[in-house]
This record gives sequence, structure tokens and C-alpha cells, in this order.
Amino acid sequence: MNKAPSMDKESMVELKKRFKKMSVVPDENIFSNAILSLKEHQKPAIVIKNTSFPDFTIINEPACIDFFEHYFDDLDLALAQLKYATQLLMKIARYFIQLMEKDDCNTLDRCKYLKVNAIGCMYTVAMRCLPILAYIEKVRQHMLAQDDDPTHENAPPSHIVLAKEYCIIPHTSAFEVEKAAGLVHPDTLRWLEELEEKHGFRMHDDCAQEQPLAA
Repeated sequence: MNKAPSMDKESMVELKKRFKKMSVVPDENIFSNAILSLKEHQKPAIVIKNTSFPDFTIINEPACIDFFEHYFDDLDLALAQLKYATQLLMKIARYFIQLMEKDDCNTLDRCKYLKVNAIGCMYTVAMRCLPILAYIEKVRQHMLAQDDDPTHENAPPSHIVLAKEYCIIPHTSAFEVEKAAGLVHPDTLRWLEELEEKHGFRMHDDCAQEQPLAA
């Protein structure tokens, strides 16, 4: 039976430093609260930033490759899925901004419809990321729990597996953004429509300036 790989002390210390810099990975409550905060407190529209996990670049360093491949062999897949999700969110956002800049976006109802669908699409993508984010959070917690001088005995107790059926974020080249609204569950749309009717929220685009969207 092959011995599970370990890591030298210097590499483990450096690795733990990087993991300690990482914040807790977001979960469903964080995403939902972001929507509620946007609506209830009249904050500006959510800005989607390019998000990455630079601390995971260490997994490609020679001292760490065997360790990560043995215990966290799905990590590369998880990070690729998050990269696709980020690109997908940007593509969806650009698409709905283009729709809002068209001449037919000249009524309150039209603007509300586009806003609800845009947020619904992005929220749906975020929800599909939850199993992937949960997997990365497990990796983070396991690494923080490691001793600085790792041996086979105090290495992670078992493989941490990411079920492949949860990896359903498509590459942007295979995603038809015009059909994005079809991804959104009807219950999600109803929830967002109720929030829109109750609270409304501000936007920073030409459509919103011409037609205020306050409820």
C-alpha cells in the first residue's frame, strides 16, 4: 500500500499562511442577504468584480503537488468551475445592460422586468456554485487544522471529494446568454418580483436616470 504523501515543514508553514489570509467562503445565506440588502436598504446595484483564489496557486508548486493531488484532487475542477461562473456572471450582466440601453427600455415596467430577470439569472448561477464553494471551504478548514510539521498521521484524515454532478457551470462559449432567463426557477422570480414591488432599488444606468425606479 502506498504511503500517503506529506509535506516538508517550510512548505506547510507557507501554505497555512496563505490559507489564513482567505476569508470564509460564501454560502447561500450570504448570497440571499446580498439581494435583501440591495432591495431593503436602497443600495446601488451590485458590482461584479473579477474574483479569484490566488492562494491556491501554491498547489502547482513542486513541494505541494503530490499532497494536494492525493487529498484534494478535485480542487482544480472546483476552481475551474468558479472561473466559469465568474465569466458567466459578467456575460449575463453585459447582456442585460445592453438590453437596458435599447430604445424600447422606456417604461418603468420594462426596466423592472429586466432588473428582476438579470438579478434572477446571476443569483441562479451563484446558487449553482454552492456545492463547489462548500468543497473549497472544507479544503480551507482542513488546511488550517494541519500541524506546521506534517506527517502521515496528522495529514487530512481522508480525501475530500467534489461530486461531479454538482459541476454544472457551463463554459461561456457553450452558454446562450439570450436564454439565460430560462435558467431561473419560477419561485426565485416570484421572490424577486415581490421584493421589487415592495422595495424597488436604485440603478446607475441611463434607463434608470430617465425613469426613476423608486417603488
